[in-house]
Amino acid sequence: MGQTRPGRSSAFRLAAAAVAASLYLAPPAAAQQGDVARVHDPCIIKQKDTYYVFSTGPGIPVRRSADLFKWESAGRVFAETPAWVKEAVPGARSLWAPDISFFNGKYHLYYSASTFGKNRSCIGLATNATLDPDAADYKWSDEGKVLESVPDQDDWNAIDPNVVLDADGEPWLAFGSFWGGVKLRRLDKETGKPSAKDTKLYALARRPSPGAVEAPFIIRHGEYYYLFVSFDSCCRGADSTYRIMVGRSKELAGPYEDRDGKAMAEGGGTLILAGHGRCRGPGHNAVLSEGKKDWLVHHFYDADDRGVAKLQVRPLVWGDDGWPLPGEPLEGPAPEAGDAAKGGLAGEWDYSVDFGPAERVAFQEGGRLKRKDGAGAWSVEGPALLLRWPRTDDAPERVVKCVLSEGGRWFVGRDAQGAIVRGRRIKD
Repeated sequence: MGQTRPGRSSAFRLAAAAVAASLYLAPPAAAQQGDVARVHDPCIIKQKDTYYVFSTGPGIPVRRSADLFKWESAGRVFAETPAWVKEAVPGARSLWAPDISFFNGKYHLYYSASTFGKNRSCIGLATNATLDPDAADYKWSDEGKVLESVPDQDDWNAIDPNVVLDADGEPWLAFGSFWGGVKLRRLDKETGKPSAKDTKLYALARRPSPGAVEAPFIIRHGEYYYLFVSFDSCCRGADSTYRIMVGRSKELAGPYEDRDGKAMAEGGGTLILAGHGRCRGPGHNAVLSEGKKDWLVHHFYDADDRGVAKLQVRPLVWGDDGWPLPGEPLEGPAPEAGDAAKGGLAGEWDYSVDFGPAERVAFQEGGRLKRKDGAGAWSVEGPALLLRWPRTDDAPERVVKCVLSEGGRWFVGRDAQGAIVRGRRIKD
């Protein structure tokens, strides 16, 4: 949830980004269907056969889905803002950036109360035995304040909470927006409140002033913890410049480094997802892990619908280098069906690098790639797609190993320079 006001230079950059984005080829659909408009700062969890998304708004709106594709309203957590929030942060008109987790036998919903541009903020907690509103024991209990930040006293901001369980199943709370960046506190598993045994405030990520880093989300994959954050500006509709970045560490408390080895505490971060086409300012993500599948859940601002914030769900895949990559938004119920090899890949594709303007590329029978200014080759090796672009006067030969989606609808990978290479099949 962004909390700065752009100055003159920032406004110029936003305008330039909007002009550039207008030149991109828009994807054919916003993907998710149903009650997906005005979803901001989503978090997600699955209980039995139902997915639940919580988001910023009065009372914390709840949505549910059986397939990650079609969504419906499931009410709100609070009928009205808790009294302690009204007293602690009188200017707060809604509750921000919730986070949902399950530990110690119940669901824990952490949420934020603040106002734009100030770090007088609080993180609160509500618990429930179930997420099913039709269950007999469905009842949200407000557990009150968890953390607070005070202007002129704290150099951090108590918003954007995210719970992560360590290797021993112990809960930790990551949080932070602007100011001193992203922080981490150990929690008491019994109370869900800050631990009295470990009171250290760990620093995870920070950027130079104006410090546009926020919305942490930590997952463990393989031997690393991955810290996702959002850079730059949200909340400006189609002019939003939000983008999702990531770093990793073998220790939960850090230090986290990006793909190039730069510390996130010194401004580092590897790009995961940026604005493209009608999808502007994607950010404030969560990750849902289901066995061998991971899903990247985030909001974006729909440039084709007055910049309204909407929910988007994408597969999150992993390259051979151990770094995550974003798939294309779901266009049907999850999981996507089909074998990538069936039917072949020959046909027209939109191809882009680091979410820049897309160009049309032809995958021809026999493994030849044809583009406007040159040619290359493609091949499928197991689950991977290899793209080979020959040497030119301006660049050496490029070989990009990509993850190919089930059904062969899209691919994504990184080139030798670390840029994200994406392709999306053009429908007949």
